[in-house]
Amino acid sequence: MGDFTMASVVPCPPPQSQSTMLTTLWLLLSFAVPLPGFYVSFSCPNEKQCQRALLSDNDVFLPCNSSGSQWYFFLQDGTSWSHTLSSASNIEIIPDSGVLIQSPLPSQTGFYHCQDKDGLQVVQYEIDFQDVSTLHITHKGLGQKPLRNESLSLGGKGIVFTRWEPWQDCNRCGGLGERKRLGYCYIEEPLQEPMPCWLYLGGRKVWSSRMRPEMQVDACHVPCTALTSDYVPFDNFEITEESGSVWLTCPLGSVYR
Repeated sequence: MGDFTMASVVPCPPPQSQSTMLTTLWLLLSFAVPLPGFYVSFSCPNEKQCQRALLSDNDVFLPCNSSGSQWYFFLQDGTSWSHTLSSASNIEIIPDSGVLIQSPLPSQTGFYHCQDKDGLQVVQYEIDFQDVSTLHITHKGLGQKPLRNESLSLGGKGIVFTRWEPWQDCNRCGGLGERKRLGYCYIEEPLQEPMPCWLYLGGRKVWSSRMRPEMQVDACHVPCTALTSDYVPFDNFEITEESGSVWLTCPLGSVYR
């Protein structure tokens, strides 16, 4: 399935209440040089195909360590293989290294294929970018329940369910904090491996209120240790109580941490 690696954390700019000089310096630097953001790196063994669900609007890096490599992609809208990956404004091909997709769109769900200069496959990523704007949010400490499994009839006996990631670290130490975990929409049929929902559906137009990613929040309390420098003293997302929608409060933030 492949593994995720967290990379390049950049804090949000200082709030307006802090020094005007620091705020001005941040703005000048942000326009002068490209700032590193926070992204997850999805590793996959050579000559393998790896499948994963991710959230849209959160940066991801797909490695391909091969000299002279070329990228092809196949989107889940029924189009054919294309060599125009670099034509997308939010995709940067880094030679001999991989592809950085910034704020990926749900419509960019599909297969990302890297081959070497001899035309042999190095790695293929099958990515389902699930729509972060439909994120279903619950708080475990308040007794709120995640989405239930549901059946889906598409000529078979599919079950729609949430595959949960491990809990992330507590957002503070030495006091009451919060932690969160992400869950992705998957579909499973009898005797078959589960697949992320929109990779399973392909080009079929199917809608269900159950087919959405989830985020669960819970209270946490951890002691401060020598590693407390890794804790982030601010939340990188906010939740609208009326609609239950979520958005990042830091332009370079990521819901993955």
